[in-house]
Amino acid sequence: MESKVGRATDSGKNILAGTKGDYREGVRKLIDDEVRKAVDLEMQKAAQELIEEHKKATRQILEEYRAAIQEIVKEEKEQIWNRAEQLKRSILQLGL
Repeated sequence: MESKVGRATDSGKNILAGTKGDYREGVRKLIDDEVRKAVDLEMQKAAQELIEEHKKATRQILEEYRAAIQEIVKEEKEQIWNRAEQLKRSILQLGL
């Protein structure tokens, strides 16, 4: 039986194989593990990016609502003061 020892450069692990097929399988497993890690990392980055984008969109919507509410409050205050002024005038007219 032929025995080979190889060293995967990225992981630093020894691969001891009894045959070429075992060695190849070990290398394939290491490659698959590295690819899986890279894909997992990219998925995590993408998920984080989507979370950040969701937060930005939510903040923007809140700012738009806040501005709309402030505008409505301003208009309502103006109407209140206009009504108060009209009421004041009508009271003065009735008193004269």
